[in-house]
Amino acid sequence: MQSIALMYHDIIGLDTAISGFQNKTAHKYKVSAVEFENQVSRIRRYLDEHNIPDSQVIFTFDDGGTSFLSEAAPILEKFRFKGIFFIATGYIGTPGFLDADQIRELVRRGHAVGPHSHSHPERMSALNDDDINDEWSVSQMILNEVLGYRATVASIPNGYSSAAVEKAMASSGINEIYTSEASAKTRKKNAYSIKGRYAITADMTADDVIAIITSPLTRFKISFRNRVLCIAKWLLGDYYLAIRKKVIK
Repeated sequence: MQSIALMYHDIIGLDTAISGFQNKTAHKYKVSAVEFENQVSRIRRYLDEHNIPDSQVIFTFDDGGTSFLSEAAPILEKFRFKGIFFIATGYIGTPGFLDADQIRELVRRGHAVGPHSHSHPERMSALNDDDINDEWSVSQMILNEVLGYRATVASIPNGYSSAAVEKAMASSGINEIYTSEASAKTRKKNAYSIKGRYAITADMTADDVIAIITSPLTRFKISFRNRVLCIAKWLLGDYYLAIRKKVIK
């Protein structure tokens, strides 16, 4: 079995406004705590029944909302999993986002933490090289101050990657890059690796998540759709973002 990385954002209780970004796009990815526990429980059962190492399913979380500590981490720990939590450092300590002590608490409990850029730009690959470099150097500097060490794992916001983005991340000390590409493959490039992830949205069930992990056909369908969207992003540029907002609205 190939290792499968799952991409979550906020795990929420009854109040969706308590954690993370608050817009229509963000709400699409806010998974209820009840459903998340169902998903994690099913994954635990599947791995145990088939004698598959825990490392074959990777739980990642983007943005840095307070639900990382209040909801996601306790549920993962209940089923003997650890997560990788990516922090948009410009939001540390702001309403709905983890503060420095809470980030350190995640690490103390055995989870991994890495940057998710500094300002969480909507389309990072469209920035000039200096701004791209600043996004990763600043986020690394801030996290270094919080953690006491330089993070080596990171994820790219909104899936807008490019050679310049990857180069800036590697230059900042990142050697493991997670993208939003729906893929189970890990690509080695120079001194760093690039791994795709499967996005988990609010409308998905435990059956949907198990299908991603167990079914190559399901992963192919998701990957095909993802490739079509990537082509649309590339062709339409900023127009894609405007169209996407209208569709979500």
